[in-house]
Amino acid sequence: MSQPFCISCRARARSSRACSPRSLCLLLLLASVVLLPSLFAQEVAKTKEAQSRDIAIKRARLEMELAENLMKEKQIERDNLQAMMREENNIVTVSEVTRAEEEHKRAIAEWEQAKLNLQQVELDSLKDAWHITVESTRLYESRDGRELFSITLRNSSFPVTLTESSKVLGREVVVSAQVDDIFVSIKEAEASGRSGAIIAEPYQRRIETLKEGEVVTLEFELIKEDVRSVIVELDYLDIVDERNIHLKQEDPYISVVSARRYKEGDRRRLEVILTYGTVTSEDTAPADTDAQQTAQEINNVYVSIKDDTEAIIGYPYEHRIPTLKDGQEKLLDFELRRNVDSLTVNLRYLEKDYPYKIHLEADTRYISILSAKKFRVDSGTGGQMMVTLQLKNTSTTEAMPANATPEEIAAANEIRSIYVSLLDVTDDTNIVKPYEARIPVLGYNETVALTFQLQKDVESLKVALNYPELTAPDRRLIYLQKESALDVVNVSSLRFSQEGNLGSSVRYDLTLDRLAETENTFQLRVLNLLDRLTFEFQDAATQSRQSQVKFTQEQSKRNLQLIVYLPQELDAAYLDSTLEFYVAVLDEAEANALGGVNNRLDLSPARIADIQGGIERFELIPKGVPEIELFVPNAFQTIQVGQPVQLTATLKNIGTRDLVDIRMVVEVNTEWNYTVSPEVIRALKRNEETEIQVTLNPPSDISVGEYEAKVNAEVTVENRKVEARDRSITVKVESQTQLSVTTLLFVALILLVIGIAIVTIRISRR
Repeated sequence: MSQPFCISCRARARSSRACSPRSLCLLLLLASVVLLPSLFAQEVAKTKEAQSRDIAIKRARLEMELAENLMKEKQIERDNLQAMMREENNIVTVSEVTRAEEEHKRAIAEWEQAKLNLQQVELDSLKDAWHITVESTRLYESRDGRELFSITLRNSSFPVTLTESSKVLGREVVVSAQVDDIFVSIKEAEASGRSGAIIAEPYQRRIETLKEGEVVTLEFELIKEDVRSVIVELDYLDIVDERNIHLKQEDPYISVVSARRYKEGDRRRLEVILTYGTVTSEDTAPADTDAQQTAQEINNVYVSIKDDTEAIIGYPYEHRIPTLKDGQEKLLDFELRRNVDSLTVNLRYLEKDYPYKIHLEADTRYISILSAKKFRVDSGTGGQMMVTLQLKNTSTTEAMPANATPEEIAAANEIRSIYVSLLDVTDDTNIVKPYEARIPVLGYNETVALTFQLQKDVESLKVALNYPELTAPDRRLIYLQKESALDVVNVSSLRFSQEGNLGSSVRYDLTLDRLAETENTFQLRVLNLLDRLTFEFQDAATQSRQSQVKFTQEQSKRNLQLIVYLPQELDAAYLDSTLEFYVAVLDEAEANALGGVNNRLDLSPARIADIQGGIERFELIPKGVPEIELFVPNAFQTIQVGQPVQLTATLKNIGTRDLVDIRMVVEVNTEWNYTVSPEVIRALKRNEETEIQVTLNPPSDISVGEYEAKVNAEVTVENRKVEARDRSITVKVESQTQLSVTTLLFVALILLVIGIAIVTIRISRR
């Protein structure tokens, strides 16, 4: 059996001596001498930096391969010693096996270290892949006069793939482009081009993380005056990178951002927006992004509006801007004294005039009404009618140049300060709440929805639009589209609570309004009406009885009457009490599900709340009819002079309610006196009667003749006086003498009759 040998010293495996470090170094040197010439020959065309990078990587890879081979040899040596130790006649000691195992472990550690070293060498050789770019710098003043410096940095790194490390590990190793812990300082640029002292506060700014392509802007305060060149020091990834930045100073420049003509009432106005600095777009970027203008303020800027003849046509004649700082915008407003299509905005600053010729485009603004929908916010009782109006800025853009950007088109066609109101078609009165809605700005192609509360239910109305560009409000007549989430008929009544006398009828007005615009038929139902009360539905126009109602697209509103009949008699517990009932308008499916007889239903409150159809609550207060009758049995009385008249009258409650405090009333001649007992009847129930004693006392010197008196009863019920029918009493007064003669004649007549009777009897006996 052959014994393996160590590569470095050719010793047999059973030998106890390991490969020495000196032998390993000699082997590395030999490999370098053999391989390096061939490597240089193959990479002649590479740069010095690339060549150095490849050499470092290959050296690290070679060291890793040697460490791997050594690890394998140590493993074979350990395995052989362990096998020999298990033989019967072994010549290997335990210490030799233990030492072989330790050497194998050290070889494994050296191999792992070599792999890590290869990754580190490859990573260090690719440090140029991580780079922080200085996008721009800016020197400007704060509002409180401090000189500030801002710098914009971008992470222009890209992810790096470690090729050699990927081969070793058997998987792709990619290092992110993210850079952490970037320290930024602003230093003075010395004459030698080297960096000097830090001249900005804070002295150092730390960026914790900057991802790939991410941009960050840092702000410093310069603590040294008259600085035109600085060095930006970036410290990251063990790299100290210094950038020498020269701050270019440009002449102040004021740009006219926009000029917009509009109307305010009957006056033409011009809105001009100025900014300190050149207005740049995406297509026209500054040539030198690192050299930014110095942020100095401009004082005493004078602005005037002139026509083609250099005459001032704007009022005020001249606007003065005391101070305009870098990047600051200023809005100026003029009243145009002439209607022109072009004008000149003249700027005067730093003792020089800067005229800007401006062409004013014709107004092409227009607002379209996309929809106008009428709906009810609550399909149940008490729902409020609403209107939603949808408007869109559909301004045309024919006057814009062909290469106009979307931003330019939007700015040219936006409409400001739009006032919207909804008017009645007959007299132009405002019929919605709020009376007027304001839209601050409606951009080009932008849509807005406004919701109003209808104060008057109408089928069509006028939309009044008013904004500064219009000489007069724009009014448009529109038909309201009806919209409803459910096909529900809304029920309403102006006189939902009424009183009714027993034996009479009560009429309730019903307005049925359906928002859907399809044809459908609905059933009429009365819920929880007292059984003793009957009812019927009538068409308000034809007086025909109805049990169902039909709606069409042409007729979406119906007017009906509900007539409730009260009986002659009703339990006293219901009188003067509020009887609550409901009227429901149901589609065929719900009506069949609820059932009922003769359009009448009795449901619990919970079941009523679950009704999907239209429903309205009504009230009825039954009232009894107050009515009394007075009876006088003997209305003709004869008395002698000096005698009183005594009679008995009967008072009866013939109405349908109990009465209280009934007062007796007697009308006689002024010289007569009378007494009534009782004069006031405290209570008299229905169909109850009572006797009244009336005594008439004529004067003692009354003349003979006939006299008349009247007896009546009255009661006040709910501030209404109710009287019985008057009863007249005739009193004949006779003298006492006339009475004696009459008596004598009567006695004589009786005696005569008696005498004739006696004579007749005697004659008959003979």
